[in-house]
Amino acid sequence: MIVKAPAKINLYLEILNKRQDGYHNIESVMHTVSLFDILEFEPMEENKIELICLGNADLSNDKNNLVYKAVMKFKEQYNINKGIKIKLTKNIPTGAGLGGGSSDAAATLVALNKIWNVNTDIKQLELLGAKLGADVPFFITGGTAKISQIGNVVEKLKSNLNLSFILVNPNFGVSTAYAYSKIKFPLTNAQKINTITEVITKGKFNVKDAGGLFFNRFEEVVFDEYPQIKQIKETLDGLGCVSLMSGSGATVFGLVKDVNKVSYILDELKKYNWSVWLTNSVESL
Repeated sequence: MIVKAPAKINLYLEILNKRQDGYHNIESVMHTVSLFDILEFEPMEENKIELICLGNADLSNDKNNLVYKAVMKFKEQYNINKGIKIKLTKNIPTGAGLGGGSSDAAATLVALNKIWNVNTDIKQLELLGAKLGADVPFFITGGTAKISQIGNVVEKLKSNLNLSFILVNPNFGVSTAYAYSKIKFPLTNAQKINTITEVITKGKFNVKDAGGLFFNRFEEVVFDEYPQIKQIKETLDGLGCVSLMSGSGATVFGLVKDVNKVSYILDELKKYNWSVWLTNSVESL
């Protein structure tokens, strides 16, 4: 079985407060796009896990890899005594705010559910995914969703978004823990998620108005430390996109307002030493 695990972008991200357990309550709108990691699954009778990682030399192929952890968690949950061989080809950069590791874990849970004929429902897979990481439940279904609490509560948004995004990464990552540490509470200018979710669910999303809907709290702290990321955003804005940093960075996406200008924008971005991908909205795994 071959599964494509999509990247996500945050169309909206506000941090509400810090919890006593050290995590943060957030509100976000996540949206999957067509930059994919590829996972190939091959069942084995021998009860072992074999993971091969391609495309990123820094990835481990043992219990420290989230895919490996997902297999272990699934086998433990459903008392599976069979083995699996997985080849993971990484295309989504790590530490990029695109959720690649979480997407890989979600894809693994969905695949194993079919391969081993467990046939549990989506909600149970989401609960299992939450034990692996806060973003994993979202990727179980993908598409567009409102995310709350520590990121583990997913409310699917019925939408007809079919948009083009240019993803730009400066070829380095940003520590999520670092970004959170720079947020100061209480926020005196907290944003409300209601407007963007209402516009999306009512099918009234207009590309030209997106700049007034998109928001990411992390921009104000990450840009100070990493001016290169701010430069990407300003460059995309200057090329006629509506741009926003995804997650805690370092990737910035540009929503293309005029699809006829895509080739021009991509050509202009070649002037910089950045990684660039042209992507579109995708619905699910």
